[in-house]
Amino acid sequence: MADRMVVGRIRSPYGVQGWVWMDSFTEDPATVFEWTPWVLTRPADPVSGRPAVDRIETTPEVWKLRDKGCVVRLVGFPDRAGVESLVNCLIEVDQSHLPQLDNDEFYWRDLEGCRVETTSQQVLGVVKTVIPTGANDVLVVRGDDDSMDRKERLIPFIDQTVLDVDLATRLIRVDWDPEF
Repeated sequence: MADRMVVGRIRSPYGVQGWVWMDSFTEDPATVFEWTPWVLTRPADPVSGRPAVDRIETTPEVWKLRDKGCVVRLVGFPDRAGVESLVNCLIEVDQSHLPQLDNDEFYWRDLEGCRVETTSQQVLGVVKTVIPTGANDVLVVRGDDDSMDRKERLIPFIDQTVLDVDLATRLIRVDWDPEF
């Protein structure tokens, strides 16, 4: 999946003519229908008994926006029986669909896994995820074997705190008190 990104999920069948409910993980839900082909994947689920899906390539044939989300009919899946096997599949597309960002903008997925160190070169840990708070995004930094401790820290992703992001070296420099 290195060259693909997850943009949605097949939720459940809708009707008998091969339509499915799907969740879009994009800011504008309709965007995923412009990004084709779709690659459907799913790990095996021992609870439901659903087998793994390694790779099914398809495209949306037609879609509609409903109150509870989007419904889509996929090429190659003309009936309910066919789409039942796709429940909980992730929808992946090629990363080339992402728009280019300005130098001071970053995709969250690019920040995850970056090491975080203070201006005094104290290693705080690795970015595990980024969470939105409304006012600003927050880095969830978890300490590991290479950091000063194993604490988890929430660091606001704002200009006053995040001084430099170097994606080439996977390092984020912050003005942050490790004791906070």
